[in-house]
Amino acid sequence: TPFSEAVRQAMEKDFTENDVREDLSGYDATRKIVVLARELGLNVSMEDVEVESLLPDDIRNKEYEGDTEAMRAAVIEDLKALDGPMLERWREARRDDRELRYKFVIDVATGKCSCKLSAVDSKDTLYRLRNNENLVAFETTRYTTSPLIVKGAAAGPELAAAGIFADLLRLGRAFSTSQT
Repeated sequence: TPFSEAVRQAMEKDFTENDVREDLSGYDATRKIVVLARELGLNVSMEDVEVESLLPDDIRNKEYEGDTEAMRAAVIEDLKALDGPMLERWREARRDDRELRYKFVIDVATGKCSCKLSAVDSKDTLYRLRNNENLVAFETTRYTTSPLIVKGAAAGPELAAAGIFADLLRLGRAFSTSQT
């Protein structure tokens, strides 16, 4: 499946942001990395995260005309220029029996955060991910030989709604506790 077609399919399933460039540039992942890093006690901002964008600047910064559907169609058309380079990255990874994964790392010891497209081997916990899954591996002093794995559905409107509902419940509890 060409890269542009895979992106189109993800858009149709509502797995992407309204502007898919937020996903492909690493912007959406960077926001999540900053939230997680701050929860781990790091003082980081979006500018501190080393990010590999999958988009060249001309697509990332382009002003698209029209409504959401017109913009999405135009982005997909522009992404066709990446089909060849992305296919080559995939072939290179497969030659070494690796899989391509968009991977983020938060290194608490150094305070460094990054996200990039990585060719992972079969020993990497990300290797076995399927279509619409995310995975977080916690490597801590307790989990040195085998990381603690949290794995589940990555995207979609139902997952987003459940997350928003959980946040509302948490806020409601926090507010009611502060009022007593």
